Amino acid sequence: MTRTIMLVPIGNSVGLTTVSVSLLKLVYENKLSAIFFKPFPDILNDIDDTANIVNRNFGIPSIKPVLPVNTMFLSDREYVKKLIQDNLDLYYSYYNKYDIIFIEGKKNSNLKYYIHDLNLKFLYHTRCELIIYNVNYNDFYKEFLFYKKKYDIRNRIIGIINNFYDISIKKYNDILFSPYSLINHHIHLNRKSVVVSNIPWNKKLIYFPIYAIFKLIKIENILKKYTINQIDSFVLYDQFFFNMSNHIFNSVLLIPFYKFIKKYQSLCVILECNILHSIILTDCNKYDICNFSILKKQFKYKILLFYTKSKFDQVILSIHMFHKNMIINDKIYLNSVILHFTNYINKKFIFRLLVHTRKQIIHFSQNVFQQYLIEKAKNKNSHILLPEGSEERIIHAASIVSNLGIVQCTLLGNKKIIHQIAKKNGWNINNNINIINPINIYKNYIEKLFVLRAHKGITWKLSEKYVQDHMVLGSLLLLENEVDGVVCGVKYTTAEVLRTAIQLIGIKKNIYSNSPIVSSSFFMLLKSSILLYSDCAVNIDPNIKQLVNIVLDTSDLAILFDIKPKIAMLSYSTGISGSGDTVEKVRKATCLVKKIRPDLTIDGPIQYDAAINPNISNIKLPKSCLHGQANVFIFPDLNSGNITYKAVQQSLNISSIGPILQGLMKPVNDLSRGATVNDIVYTILVTAIQKIT
Repeated sequence: MTRTIMLVPIGNSVGLTTVSVSLLKLVYENKLSAIFFKPFPDILNDIDDTANIVNRNFGIPSIKPVLPVNTMFLSDREYVKKLIQDNLDLYYSYYNKYDIIFIEGKKNSNLKYYIHDLNLKFLYHTRCELIIYNVNYNDFYKEFLFYKKKYDIRNRIIGIINNFYDISIKKYNDILFSPYSLINHHIHLNRKSVVVSNIPWNKKLIYFPIYAIFKLIKIENILKKYTINQIDSFVLYDQFFFNMSNHIFNSVLLIPFYKFIKKYQSLCVILECNILHSIILTDCNKYDICNFSILKKQFKYKILLFYTKSKFDQVILSIHMFHKNMIINDKIYLNSVILHFTNYINKKFIFRLLVHTRKQIIHFSQNVFQQYLIEKAKNKNSHILLPEGSEERIIHAASIVSNLGIVQCTLLGNKKIIHQIAKKNGWNINNNINIINPINIYKNYIEKLFVLRAHKGITWKLSEKYVQDHMVLGSLLLLENEVDGVVCGVKYTTAEVLRTAIQLIGIKKNIYSNSPIVSSSFFMLLKSSILLYSDCAVNIDPNIKQLVNIVLDTSDLAILFDIKPKIAMLSYSTGISGSGDTVEKVRKATCLVKKIRPDLTIDGPIQYDAAINPNISNIKLPKSCLHGQANVFIFPDLNSGNITYKAVQQSLNISSIGPILQGLMKPVNDLSRGATVNDIVYTILVTAIQKIT
C-alpha cells in the first residue's frame, strides 16, 4: 500500500525546499519508489524548485499540479473547492503506483490562514501522515492551535522538524531560535508516535555573495570601493518591526523608501545597536532619489544605505531565486546542505519515515473512505452479480463501476431491454458488463436447487419454479463460483434476500463460537470519521451468544477494511451504574468476547456518549480502554440499532453503506428499496472487497 507523507510548513518556512529534498534523498537511498507532489505551488514560480532538484539529482518524478489562474481566485470558495478536488483526483490517480507519495504543503505568508486551510483540506481528504516543519516556535504555537481548532491532527503527526534550532546565540542572535517546548505551550502530542528532530543553524550553509545580488536587484548607488562580502541574511521590514524572531545580526534590511521615512524614529532605536550590515530602500521614484543623498548625509549610523527603483516584491523574488538557483545548479553545495540536515535528523524519525512494510494506520474521513473502497475493490478484481438487472438504478450503478474498471458486473435480465434503458439515459454499457437472460440458463440449475433443498421437502417441480426467481438463480451462480458476490434488494425485501442467502449460500462456522448467525453492519460516513453500527437490520433481540457472534463478525469486517476496531457494547447504563436484563446481557457478552478475543479493544456496558466523547468518558468511565474513541458500536437489540442508525443518518444528513451482511459463507448484500445510485455503487464495492480468496 502506498504511504503518503505530507510536509506542512509553519511560520516563515525558510529552508522548506532543502528539507523536502533531504527527506526525499533518504527515500531514494533506501531504494523506495517515490513521487513528489506540491498541490499548491507558489504562483510566482512556474517551475517548482523541489520537483526540479529531486528529478535532476535523484530521478524522482513529480506530479504536475493543477495551477490556479490568478491568486485572487483563492478567496473564491467554489474555486478553492474545485482546485482542491482537481488536485485530489490527481493524487488518487497515482496512488498504489509508488511506495511513497511525498507532498509538500503550501507556505503561509503573513499569517494568511486560508493558506493553512488549503493544506488542511487536502490533508483531511487523504491518508497523509504529517510532518510539521517549523522555524520559529512562536509561529508554531500560534499556527498549530489554528490547525488543532480546524481539525484535530495530532494523531496524524509522525514528526516535527525544527530548523535553525540552536544557533550560537551570543554571536548571532540573543532573541531568536531559543529551543521551544511543546509542553510550555500546553500542546500535547502522542509521545510514542511523534519524533522531534532539531537541525542547528549553520552559517556556512547560507551563501549570499552580496555584490552579485546587489547587481541583480539593480542597486543604483553601489560603489566598488565598498568592501562587500558575504552576509548572513536578508530581513524584511515587517518581520524586522513586528517579529523580532529573525536573526538580524550582520543582515541586510529590505524596506520601501516611504516605509523607511514613516518609521524612521522607531528604527533609530534599533539602528543604534549597529546590528545590521546595510539597508536597501526599494520602490524609489525620482523624488525619493533626489532626497536619498540628503538622507545619506544626515544619516548618523555606520550602517550602509542603498536604494533601488525595483519594487519590494520583485527584490524579494530576485533574492529568493538567486539562492534557489544555487541549490538547483550547484550539486556540491546541495550535497553539503543535505549532509548537514541528515546528520542531525533523529534516527527514530528516519526509521519511521522509511519502514514501509509496517501496518499502516489509516485515518478515514468520508471522502477518504469512499476513495479507499474504489482502490481496494479495484485490486480485488471481483465479479459481482446484480439479479435485478433491468432496474434503472442498478444499470446506472453497474455502468459507473464497470466503466471505471473497478468491478466486473453481471446483470440478470433481458439484454435488449437493458440496452434500451442505458441508451435512453446515456449510460455506457461496455464490454466489462455481462448480461445474462435467466430464461437461457435457469434449466441448468434446477437439479442443483433440488439437491440442496430436497431435505426440506422441495420437489423437482418446485425447484423448476423457484430457480426462475432472479435472487435464487443469482445465489446458485454464486454458490457455483461463477461470480464472487451478489448485490440485491431494490425490488426484494430484506427478508427475501436473507432467507434465500441463508438457505442456499449458508452460514459460515465461527471458530470462536458454536452459535453462528447472520447479522448486519452499517458504515456510517461521518465528516471526519467512519463508524460501524451493528446489528441494525437482522436480529430482533439477540441473546448473549448471538451478541458475541455479532461482535466477532463486525470486528472482522472492520479489520477487513483497515479499521482498527474499538468496540462499544452499548446499553442504557455505563459500567456498574445500572442494572436490568439488557444490561446484564451486554455485560456477559462483553466478558465472553474478552475471553475469546483478548486482542480486541472492547468495553461495555457503556452509553453512547461515554463511548464517543473523551470528556464524558473521563467522567463516567475513566478507566475505559476506549477513552471515548469507539468506532464500532454494538447495539443490544434491533429496535435501538435501527432507530439510532436512521436518526443519525437523517439528522446529520450523512451517507451510510449497508446493511452489509456478515456471517454468510459467501458475500451477499442487501439494498434498501429506496437506495440511490451512490448507495448501490458503494455496496457493490464493499461486496467486491468481501470476495472470498
